Amino acid sequence: MKWLIEKSRYISIIGVFGLLIGAITAFGWGSYKTFKTVESVFINYAEKDFTLITLFDSLDSFLVATAFLVIAVGIYELFIGKLNVPDWMLVQNLSELKAKFGFVIVPIIAVKFLQKLLASENALDTLYYGIAVAVVSVSLTIFNYVGEKEKLEELKVKKEEGSNEKRAEDV
Repeated sequence: MKWLIEKSRYISIIGVFGLLIGAITAFGWGSYKTFKTVESVFINYAEKDFTLITLFDSLDSFLVATAFLVIAVGIYELFIGKLNVPDWMLVQNLSELKAKFGFVIVPIIAVKFLQKLLASENALDTLYYGIAVAVVSVSLTIFNYVGEKEKLEELKVKKEEGSNEKRAEDV
């Protein structure tokens, strides 16, 4: 029974593959939208507002793809084993993974707000949308700040005690 429970961590590979497929799809979709926008500017002389909105839409696709990629790497690191990736992509626990997700979500929300602003027809709706974006962004920033502070305190305690924590590849 113990063996089965220990090996069940590999089920997370399903989520990793799903996120990687989503990232590849989003990168492809963003590239396609960018190409179509550039094509419409040079061939059809599209309107400036339309061009900006579609370019921000492409940016949104790339940011979503990046979020999927970061989360896929984080889940793999937590449950399967180490990867040779930049330090900023590494996670030690689920709190760090949630914080990284929050860091990626804020730019996505900002891009959505800019799209809304460019396509705005009603100033009051745009104001409400902007306030909602600001509240969510500030909340995520506070959450990330508190998480980083707790992480630093935890590292300080581990250095003093000497950590015996096991990583996924140790099991």
